[in-house]
Amino acid sequence: MRLLLASTLAPLAILLTAASPPAQPSAPALAGAEATIRQAVLETNAAMTQAANRLNADAFFAYILDTDKGLIVQNGEIFKTRQEALDAVKRGFQGFVKIDRRFDDPCVTVISPDVALLVADGTTTATLRDGRTIERRFAVSLLFVLRDGHWKLLHGHYSMPDRR
Repeated sequence: MRLLLASTLAPLAILLTAASPPAQPSAPALAGAEATIRQAVLETNAAMTQAANRLNADAFFAYILDTDKGLIVQNGEIFKTRQEALDAVKRGFQGFVKIDRRFDDPCVTVISPDVALLVADGTTTATLRDGRTIERRFAVSLLFVLRDGHWKLLHGHYSMPDRR
């Protein structure tokens, strides 16, 4: 009887083990790392922002993964590939002599040890080639993933709300 029970339960245990999701870090382990992850994501976002403020699209995109899964959404337009988004940013930068993008109180939610969501709003002040200055509010949600020891943008959603 024991042999019959063991031979019936062993394959079931193997099947259940194989079907189980990978072990997640314990809540205390993740909680201990959250401050470090938040700081790393904020530093990555700050470096991206500095690159954009220097009008350096290549340096900005060094922080963005190369994917064709709908990487960036901006004001309702989906840029499906990294190259498509990079080309659009380069074209956009050509019209400016200066950009100053400022984030107001960004909030980082740590989802797992290698995934974090940054949500913020802020202001972009841009000086056009003809000397005019434009100031607009923006809102972003940015999904960062840890790849090869570096935080990279997997998906960004940017919008510039209408002025009221």
